Amino acid sequence: MQHAAFRKNPPLESSHSVLSGGFAAALLQAPAALFDRLSTWQHQAEERAHLLSLTDHQLRDMGLTRDAVEDMARKPIWTR
Repeated sequence: MQHAAFRKNPPLESSHSVLSGGFAAALLQAPAALFDRLSTWQHQAEERAHLLSLTDHQLRDMGLTRDAVEDMARKPIWTR
C-alpha cells in the first residue's frame, strides 16, 4: 500500500467540503439573506403604515409627532 504523500491521484473531495468554501458558501446563503432582507423591509413598511394610521393623540402618547412619522414614512424601504 502506498503512503498518502506518494499517491498519484489525490482522493476526491466530497461535495460537502467543496461547497463549504467561501464563495460557494456565500452563494448558498444568498437566497436566505435576500429573503431576510425582503422580510425586514416588509415589516418596516407595515410598521410605518400602522404609525400613519394612528391619531395625533396616540402618537403623542408614544412620544412621536405626526411630522416625524410622515418623514419616516417617506423614507425609502431600504433605510431605517
